[in-house]
Amino acid sequence: MGFSTLQEWLTFQQGINPKEIDLSLERVQSIYSKLQINIPEKNVFLIGGTNGKGTTTSILEQLFHKNGYKTGAFTSPHLNRYNERVRISLSHSSDQDWISAFKIIEGVRDDIPLTYFEFSTLAAFQILSDFGCDAWFIEVGLGGRLDATNIIDPSVSILTNIAMDHEEWLGDSIEEIAQEKVGIAKKNKPLIFGDVVAMSSIEEGCNTRKAELRRKGHEFNAFVDQNQFSFKGANENIKDIFIPKSWGDGESDNLATSLAAMEANAEFFPSKDFLQQVIDDFEMPGRFELHEMNRSWILDVAHNPSAAQNLRQRINRSDLSSDYSMIFSMMKDKQLEPYLHAFKDLVKTWIVCEMETDRSFTVEQIEKKMNNMGFDNVLCATSPLDAIKTLEKNVSISNNVIVSGSFELVGPIREFLLKSQRKI
Repeated sequence: MGFSTLQEWLTFQQGINPKEIDLSLERVQSIYSKLQINIPEKNVFLIGGTNGKGTTTSILEQLFHKNGYKTGAFTSPHLNRYNERVRISLSHSSDQDWISAFKIIEGVRDDIPLTYFEFSTLAAFQILSDFGCDAWFIEVGLGGRLDATNIIDPSVSILTNIAMDHEEWLGDSIEEIAQEKVGIAKKNKPLIFGDVVAMSSIEEGCNTRKAELRRKGHEFNAFVDQNQFSFKGANENIKDIFIPKSWGDGESDNLATSLAAMEANAEFFPSKDFLQQVIDDFEMPGRFELHEMNRSWILDVAHNPSAAQNLRQRINRSDLSSDYSMIFSMMKDKQLEPYLHAFKDLVKTWIVCEMETDRSFTVEQIEKKMNNMGFDNVLCATSPLDAIKTLEKNVSISNNVIVSGSFELVGPIREFLLKSQRKI
C-alpha cells in the first residue's frame, strides 16, 4: 500500500474487517508466524483483567525502566493520539514507527481480514521487536482467551481483577467472564490473580492449562494502614511504602499484583527506597488525573460499575471540596444504571454529552434513564467541547468537575485542558 500518513493506514484498517470485534486467534496467528518478531526469553508480561490493566502495566513498566531496562509497552485504547498505544522507554511511538510496522504486516497479510485491533497488536509487537526492547508489557484488549495479544508466550500472565463488563462478548456472570480471562494462563508459567472472586473458575483454568497460580490472599497479600502500603509475597516482603492519600483500594491492589508479578518473574525485586521513588513519581493519564483551570477537574476513564465505585472512593479520600458537577457519557454496551448510582448522592449538576460514535448512548437515552432514576439538574451537550461551554455557563466555579464514563469523552476534554494550559 502506498499510504504515506498514519491516518491513511488507520482508515484503511477500519475497512478490512466489517466486524469491529471478531474474537479469534486464527487470523492473527497465521500472520504472526510470517513475521520476524523477536520476543525476549524473559521479562514479558501479559496483563489482563477487567479494571486496572493500564495502571498495572504502567507500574511494571516504570519499575523496569528505572532499573535500566529498555522497556516496551502496548496498551489500548488511546486517549488523544494513536501513538500512545506503544511506549518505548516511556516515550510514545512515532508515526513512522507505526507506518513501518504496518507496511511489514500488509506485505504478508494476503487477504486475511484482520480487525483494527489485530492490526494494531501485530504492529505493536513488530515495533517492540525492532527497537530491541528487553522487557515487554502487553495489555490484553478484550477478555483473554481469544484476544489477539494471547498469541505470545509471556514469562508471567496477570489478571488484575474480575468484574462485570463486556457481557455481550464474555458472558453474563463473573464465573463466565473469569473463564475467558484466565485463558491467558500458560503452561508451566505463573499467573498472578489480584482478586478473590470466581476463584474456582480461575483455579480450574490454571489447572487445565498447567499454569502456576499465585493468588491474592494466599501466595501474596497487601496491607494498607492509613497511607502506608506493605506487601508480603512468597519470598519477598516490603513494608511501609507511602502511597497517595487519594489512592483507592484498586490502586493498592494493582501495586500488590505488580509486585507479585515481579517476584514470580524473578529477575529483580525493588528495594523499599527504589519502589518509593517510583510511587512518588507515578502518574497515569486519564486515571484520577487532576487539572486546575478555573476550577478543579478530575479526569477518569472509569466505564463500568466496579471502576465507578473505585473512582468514588478516590474522590472521597481526596482533599477536594465537596461540591461536584459531572460531564458524562457512556458506550451503550455498558451498565448505565449501576454506574450512575455510584455518584447519585455526590454530583449536584450533570452534563450529559453526545460523542462522535454510534456505539455510545444518545443524550436522550441517558437523560431518560436519569429521569427515571430520580436525578435532578441534568443538562445536555452536543459534544465534549460543548459540555465545557455548558458547564462554564451554568455551574459555579466553586464546583469541582468530574469527567468520566468513556475514553472517547475524557480524551477530547483532556486535550482541551492541556492546550489551554499550554502543555501540548
